[in-house]
Amino acid sequence: MVIGLRREDELKRVALVQIGYGTVGGAVIEQVLANRPAWRDALGLDVRIAAVAGRAGALAAEAGGELDETMLRSLVAMRHAAAPAAATPIGDVVAQLAAEQPVIVMDAAAGEETVGTLVAALGLGAGVVLSNKAPLALPHADPRSRALWAAAGPQGRLRYEATCGAGLPVISTLRTLLDTADTVVEVTGALSGTFGAIFSSVAAGQPFAAAVRDARDKGYTEPDPRDDLSGLDVARKALILARTLGREIDLDAIDVHSLVPPHLADVDVPTFLERLVEMDLEIASMARDAAGEDAALKYVASLAEKGDVSVGLRHIPRTTVLGALQGPENVVSFRTLRYDQYPVVVSGPGAGAQVTAAGMLGDALALAREL
Repeated sequence: MVIGLRREDELKRVALVQIGYGTVGGAVIEQVLANRPAWRDALGLDVRIAAVAGRAGALAAEAGGELDETMLRSLVAMRHAAAPAAATPIGDVVAQLAAEQPVIVMDAAAGEETVGTLVAALGLGAGVVLSNKAPLALPHADPRSRALWAAAGPQGRLRYEATCGAGLPVISTLRTLLDTADTVVEVTGALSGTFGAIFSSVAAGQPFAAAVRDARDKGYTEPDPRDDLSGLDVARKALILARTLGREIDLDAIDVHSLVPPHLADVDVPTFLERLVEMDLEIASMARDAAGEDAALKYVASLAEKGDVSVGLRHIPRTTVLGALQGPENVVSFRTLRYDQYPVVVSGPGAGAQVTAAGMLGDALALAREL
């Protein structure tokens, strides 16, 4: 049988196990279904979705098979619905699939619940691709963290491009600099589209609380904006970059400037949004101070090969790419010994289901050729 320009016996079959099929996971499924024929012809890869998993467990195809396209599209349409009642433990599914063919576990979930599955999958010889940041932010002393990071090197079977900048080549750029024996002096990044949108509005004269409400209305923030304003998401990204540099640090070692006032941490969301005006004067003053220095007020992560790692508001000169950032864009600047006066800069959309899914699939395709 001939498939496109390649014979079926020339194709390398790879089974995907998709954990999480909400916004990002659903986009992964859609892109696999749309692009499989092209990957067969151009890459010689027969990429099949062999299982999907939610909190209730996994739904898997028969041995050596793949899940029906109609059923997959139905799951995507339901998005956040639980897996069907026939679901089986995800660990059992991965073990069975890994005994038959190359397997890549795609973790588009949130939180640490998937860590055991990921570690077990690596132990079985499977590949792992993450957009989920939480597994890579576990304490360094945790044996599961050590197992994950041991597989995250240039020859490892764990890939995590989509954890920092969605589909932007942030991790791969840093990895190339390190692999070519350059020395990273400093990494500075606006790693949150949410903060980018908010502080672009503040720079234009909008009060901070109003900018937060507008960003929430446009879907740039989580339903509870405190999940973004706490700085935890940016801190996790900074931690992942620091660990990629070889730093053995934990999340609690990062200096994080939270924009959630302590007395508003536990109120309901409507009350929080109403009372956030209490910060307007403080943020406006900081923005004016930055403007007086021909700088912009940006929420950034700063780290180096050695020294402190910090996440918070800084005055960034407007003459830099980072300082000129507008809207929900990400910008990451790598200053190295080779790229000192003119740093390497990666910029573009750092959030969104489609670009995040593309980042995950870029990792998966590269990994598939190596498994």
